[in-house]
Amino acid sequence: MTSSPAPTPAMNDLLHSIWESLHAGAGAGRSPFSVLQAATVGVDGNPKVRTIILRDVNESLARLSFHTDIRSDKVRELRGRPAISMHGYDAERLVQIRLEGVASFMTDEAEKLAVWKSSRPRTLILYRSPIASGSVIEDPAQAQAPDAADPMSGYENFCLVHVSVQRIDYLDLSSEPHHRAQFQLRDKGAFEGHWVAP
Repeated sequence: MTSSPAPTPAMNDLLHSIWESLHAGAGAGRSPFSVLQAATVGVDGNPKVRTIILRDVNESLARLSFHTDIRSDKVRELRGRPAISMHGYDAERLVQIRLEGVASFMTDEAEKLAVWKSSRPRTLILYRSPIASGSVIEDPAQAQAPDAADPMSGYENFCLVHVSVQRIDYLDLSSEPHHRAQFQLRDKGAFEGHWVAP
């Protein structure tokens, strides 16, 4: 006797659970979705992938946020082509979330400053390095950020990136059959979802 497929959640419930997983990633504690892989199109036309830390999630705006050094290659790449893809994987739950969106740079100085002031000093020390990420150096010590009493030291290199999510691909490998769903942002600001073959 063959068993019937496990019941699947309604699309709205599934979409909400995806955003909850992302919220947990941006929360105070660590979760599998705290660290995401982000892919951009390089200035040379080749794909580039690196790790980013998810800093904020806004479900109502369908927006993810991270910060980076304004001198970095990814900033140059996103200014040239703002398309970005992000990937996270929960190895315990066997759940993969892929996101596609459009990046923009925060120009509201008050919001940017608030994010800076709410960030941990250990995180912000990266922005005090005198040498831009990717620069050729003779010794790793050259890129070490100097000690600074000024809490605003490095702020000029701080960049807040918002990603407007346009598409979500969800894959759950924890049961048989595997479940995969895709969600596309429509004109009215709502996501439309459907099941797809894994």
